[in-house]
Amino acid sequence: MGPLAKVAIFILVVSFGVFVTFFGRIPALRHTPIGALHRTIWIHIPKFFTAVDERLTGGRISGGLSRGVNRMLYDRHPTVVVSLLFHLRTAWKSANTKLKIFFLVMLVGGEYMFLPAAWPYIGWLTKLTALIAVALPYTFLYLSCYSDPGFITPENHAYYMSLYPYDHALFHPGRYCETCKLLKPARSKHCSICKRCIAKADHHCVFINLCVGYGNHHWFLSLLLSTAVLTSYGGVLGLSILSGVVKERFPGWSVWPPAGYGLNKYLIAWSWAMQRDINLGATTLLAALTSPLVWALLAYTLYHVYCGTTTNESLKWSEMAEDMSDGYAFTRPIQRGRQRDFRIEPSCPRWPVEPEMAVIATADGQPPLVQQGMPPIAGHGDWQRVWKLKNVENMYDLGFRDNLADIFIREYAFGKLREELPFKSHRLN
Repeated sequence: MGPLAKVAIFILVVSFGVFVTFFGRIPALRHTPIGALHRTIWIHIPKFFTAVDERLTGGRISGGLSRGVNRMLYDRHPTVVVSLLFHLRTAWKSANTKLKIFFLVMLVGGEYMFLPAAWPYIGWLTKLTALIAVALPYTFLYLSCYSDPGFITPENHAYYMSLYPYDHALFHPGRYCETCKLLKPARSKHCSICKRCIAKADHHCVFINLCVGYGNHHWFLSLLLSTAVLTSYGGVLGLSILSGVVKERFPGWSVWPPAGYGLNKYLIAWSWAMQRDINLGATTLLAALTSPLVWALLAYTLYHVYCGTTTNESLKWSEMAEDMSDGYAFTRPIQRGRQRDFRIEPSCPRWPVEPEMAVIATADGQPPLVQQGMPPIAGHGDWQRVWKLKNVENMYDLGFRDNLADIFIREYAFGKLREELPFKSHRLN
């Protein structure tokens, strides 16, 4: 087995591992072999080794490894992240100026190997587009890390409470964050890593070492798109250069196997070209094989935009679907113009629709009861069991165009004039 074959196998194994890690727990793949492999790698195997360690050392080894892995992957500290551009010195002091070293090494290392090898073969226009393609991921990575994702504080709490209405399905008014000591705005979530509540929380991203939320979701989408374009561009450009090199050595050769070229001879020609310049060959393989993974992550993120959900909400809907199938979910209609407590459920003038039904999942499979000290449950009439998600409306899904505009346009008014909105804009730093 040649060195390039080993590199290709390594890249495929790493890419597959990343795919399983990121996509194995999503609802669509939860009951597939990918989901089973994800649970085996990240749940069953660690549990087995933890149980063995508990018997042998009292849990000292597994506890130390767990703390070390959590610190390396999640804690925001300078041992696993590096700074960008002129913020090199201050990055060691400010958490928002740090980048995950793995992602940056992949970018810098690949470009350091690829560009010098490819530079003599390309014209000035290709050089210009290559430089732009290289620069954009760094720009959006910087903006994703530096932007406030939507940290909810006492000072901006009223603003974030007015951005999204409660849907009375996934998000109910009156819920309190015991850590932040604040009412939870609709679509928010407390992040145990950032140690704050995040407005319109999507997920905590280890590659930017920060949450993706209301304030930086657009930069994160731009980062995914620019990285997908960069890897595709690098793969196509590298294959084009290598193809030209092969044609010089084998005049009858073409990218599509010509007549009389067996598969073995065709692959030998590619292998010869890649080994002729190992840097160009290895990075071309890296770009070509990782590009589908980045595009898949972008497609998955855009699918959430299309559905009008975040990653956090998608998981909540998945749990709700399981409760429905078990007969533990109930619904009843909500009247328009109902009376409500504006202290815990303020109005949201920019949102064009209001909730039409309340959805509650109970632990005992019995209709919901208002317990003492709990806020009243919206709706009127008797509770009816709901068995399917298709019978429940997602009021945050207003169509792909408006869903996307809500991400990229701050305080998007859905056709209204921004001056008509009563709340004062709270600009993120």
